Amino acid sequence: MFTTDSTVRAEFIAGLRRLADFLATHPKVPVPSDGTEISIHVHDRATVDRIAALIDRPASDGLDYQTTRDFGPITYRAAVPAPPAYDWDILLSPYGQVTA
Repeated sequence: MFTTDSTVRAEFIAGLRRLADFLATHPKVPVPSDGTEISIHVHDRATVDRIAALIDRPASDGLDYQTTRDFGPITYRAAVPAPPAYDWDILLSPYGQVTA
């Protein structure tokens, strides 16, 4: 779920700032070495297109239809997730013979 409600946005942004301040003042607290991602999962391509325009980045089609914008090691991503991939060997096997 996502929102543009100003109160929720202000609380989210304040939380990000508190996290950044906390990490800056506690250098022994680990952070992800490969960065991290803030993901917004949406239900349709039109919403991804609108967000792409707002963040001034193109939308792309791959496993997911998505748009991203990087802020150093932090990525903002909006996407329509691809349908789940099924492990057909497990689904089609007799019960108990193939496990994940």
